[in-house]
Amino acid sequence: MKLHLIRHGHTNWDIIDEKGVKGMAASAAPLTQLGRLQIETIANDYRLADAEIILSSSYARALESAAILSRVLNKPLHVEYDLHEWLPQTDSLQAADEELILEASKEFVKETSEIVPWEKFSEVKSRVLSVLKRYREYNNIVVVTHAVVISSLLGIMQSVDNAEIVSIDIDNDIGVDIDERLSEHLLVATM
Repeated sequence: MKLHLIRHGHTNWDIIDEKGVKGMAASAAPLTQLGRLQIETIANDYRLADAEIILSSSYARALESAAILSRVLNKPLHVEYDLHEWLPQTDSLQAADEELILEASKEFVKETSEIVPWEKFSEVKSRVLSVLKRYREYNNIVVVTHAVVISSLLGIMQSVDNAEIVSIDIDNDIGVDIDERLSEHLLVATM
């Protein structure tokens, strides 16, 4: 299976700030004109030509990016909630706790047996892999998501630019053991 992991285009955070939007409601932030242009541009990338399906996070910035790709590539689009951004605060109904978010940002990659109030790096990977299991009949998939989600699949924290494509190959016959076997089957990560 070939996965083309794409980070959403440049996001219009100014509108969120102007409206005073806080917490999970900020996930409604759309793309900027630059973000739309970024996605329109990468839609012509040769790596995406053979894609069979596009999967997208439900966050507006990813969904708008995926909609553009779906239109240009003429491929079906499926929205998958579990492709969403990393949660620095797992209780999404609480007001944002800036100190907690800062601590989570420094600590979430570390694996610990302690219960922490943020989503761990391994938990991000696990929820994303649960989505991919449902699509293993496809050979070539575009996944529009977020930088931390892409990093979790690669197994390393890595900067991923807006509209960047990270292509990886994994064994088509992964079956139900995708969680344990993914790292064994990563053949190439192309930035």
